Amino acid sequence: MGTTNQIKAGALISYFAITFSIVAGILYTPWMIKTIGKSDYGLYILVTSFLSYFIMDFGLGQTIARYIAKYRTENNQEKINQLLGLTTKFYLFINALLCVVLIMLYFLIANIFVELEVAEIEKFKKVYIVAGAFSLFSFPFLTLDGVLIAYERFIVLKLCDAISKIGIVIFMVVALLLGYHLFALVVINAVVGLLIIIVKCVYLFKFTPVSVNLKYHDKSVLKELLKFSFWVFIIGIAQRLLINIAPTILGVFSGTTQIALFSIGIIIEGYTWTFAHALNGLFMAKVTQLDTQKNNLHQVTNLMIRVGRVQLFLMGLLLIGLIVLGKDFIILWMGDDFKTSYYVAILLILPGFVTLTQEIGYTYLFVINELKYRAIMFVFASVLSVLISFVLAPEYGAVGCAIGIFTATMLCHVLGMNYVYWKVIKLEIPRFFKECYLSMVLPIVVTLLVGITVNYFISQISILIFIMKVIIISFIYLIMMWFFGLKTDEKLLFQNGITKLLQKLKLV
Repeated sequence: MGTTNQIKAGALISYFAITFSIVAGILYTPWMIKTIGKSDYGLYILVTSFLSYFIMDFGLGQTIARYIAKYRTENNQEKINQLLGLTTKFYLFINALLCVVLIMLYFLIANIFVELEVAEIEKFKKVYIVAGAFSLFSFPFLTLDGVLIAYERFIVLKLCDAISKIGIVIFMVVALLLGYHLFALVVINAVVGLLIIIVKCVYLFKFTPVSVNLKYHDKSVLKELLKFSFWVFIIGIAQRLLINIAPTILGVFSGTTQIALFSIGIIIEGYTWTFAHALNGLFMAKVTQLDTQKNNLHQVTNLMIRVGRVQLFLMGLLLIGLIVLGKDFIILWMGDDFKTSYYVAILLILPGFVTLTQEIGYTYLFVINELKYRAIMFVFASVLSVLISFVLAPEYGAVGCAIGIFTATMLCHVLGMNYVYWKVIKLEIPRFFKECYLSMVLPIVVTLLVGITVNYFISQISILIFIMKVIIISFIYLIMMWFFGLKTDEKLLFQNGITKLLQKLKLV
């Protein structure tokens, strides 16, 4: 299958997986929290976020994808095999060091999370052992996605993601119905993750010419790889300090209840992020090709605008829905005890209204090896976020951490990165905002005002009223976008997509 079709099919599978995750999450999450308890759910989030500080691919996943794509254009399969052998040995070495670190941390758990009760510490340790063991096993395979992207096997990559999401939810539901609780949830995540790793490995070795050459050794090549991936590694650490550290801070200052409140905001933010990133990684080859052309900055900006408008179309509806209906949704979904999560979600998602429409800009930074600017911004954002969170978390809990993240993201990633894109990288950022946002501002603002008005006159909270509000707001948004927001070619794109879908369903 050609690259274009791979991208289209990969995108469709991504959105199917996202839709399933959201629907399943809405139905499953409140029941799961009620079944295992708010405290155990807080522990589950705390363990996964805590381990995420140590288990990362050091930036080599994207680096490997870049080098493999380069070697493929040179038709040099031997170089690819040598590269994979070199990085595999490096990961195994790091894995041994991580094993020692995680064992040491196990004996310090009670000293780190002083707000946890004795019973919670014991549960934490059991979950930590299982999750830590799986993390160490999976660590050497973190580059598999990069290899699949480099070989443009987007369908397999997205299918694995979809199967993983579906499998985890199904098995968790069965486990909870059978009476198992927190420990079973961690085991299921580990088992499904293991099976997906096996599937990806089998596919790569059977359907691609990949062969890992473990005998190859070249310090200069490894040094070059690590030098290239250094800034990606810094970004990875900073990303974890920006959001993933919040449950740990809350574990130190506020306890598991505030972790649970924060986690619901994170789940909603995660759905938004996943929607916006469904196409992420699919344009790496396209941006790489543009980098070799004359007047490439203009062409990259054009692609950034085209993709950004699609992202903004989705983000606009999601953001309006969250602002207008978010509190009602959380109350209906999780109950009155989780109303605070609404403010967490708002603060986490608002900066994404800009940042999530600019993924092509980030991809271009990677292609031209100028990730240091994004890394520096991430470091500043993370430090600022942690400082604000440490000050606010003791009194304001989950909302305090969310304020820290919002402030840091707006200053560094919205203002700071756009300055870099414009003045340093020389992308046409004023044109990007003009062509991407200007025509869509009116539909977004009008729909938001209508939604606020509807909420004012219809303040009751029920599932029926909520559904009615969703239909009204969605209808107004789509009508406004169709007549005032979308361009002619974008309308044709949607019309063609709907027509093809109906034809496949034999409805036209």
